[in-house]
Amino acid sequence: MQKTMTFFPGKICVVFRKGPLGFLLQEPSKEARRIKEDATLQDKSAPTRADLVHQNALAVVRQRGGDASDRAEVLGDYILQFGKYKGKSFRWLLENDIGYTMYLIKNVEKEEASGVTVTAGHAKDSLQSFVNYALDFDEIQSLRTYEASGVGVLAASSEDDQLVGFGTRGKSTWKEIWDSRADGYAAFVLGKVCVPGTRMFKLQQYLQKRGSDRPQLPHPRNRLQVSPNPWVN
Repeated sequence: MQKTMTFFPGKICVVFRKGPLGFLLQEPSKEARRIKEDATLQDKSAPTRADLVHQNALAVVRQRGGDASDRAEVLGDYILQFGKYKGKSFRWLLENDIGYTMYLIKNVEKEEASGVTVTAGHAKDSLQSFVNYALDFDEIQSLRTYEASGVGVLAASSEDDQLVGFGTRGKSTWKEIWDSRADGYAAFVLGKVCVPGTRMFKLQQYLQKRGSDRPQLPHPRNRLQVSPNPWVN
């Protein structure tokens, strides 16, 4: 008997923001930062009951042709009933502020350990639902595991904070390489022919993006020497 495949044209999955090395970006997106900094953009209405939040999410999923039997997809359309991002969906928060997501997870764990609950009522229900939703993602679990290991923070707060990871400047961040470009190291990196996907290749891409509004260095095959002057303020 041939198995029937069901297609859901409106199915939506979480798209995490990641840096060039594939690590989760913890800093808030531009949209999230705008909401955090402007109180007039924040929803101050009373929290909605959990059952109504669920019903509304189901309606949204069905209306767009999503998979209403997929718990993760339905939860993704739950609307936050707490905090500065109240009114945004669970999925939106994962896609726009991983740093805040990790903060919420840690706070819930602290409350559970101490037995002291700060958030209550419908807001508490929403918070608990969101934390459970977030913890179902391998990306979040991997980040938690790495942070707990004490080795370091896996997710750089931004591209600027990525470590070079090779050579004599291996412990420098990409931003430090850009800021000190007068010493010629940035020009040296830009002058190399790299294999796509390597650390140096990704650093090249970062430097090229930062210098996109400046005169471009010629391709290494078309010049005899590299001058750092175009990269100096």
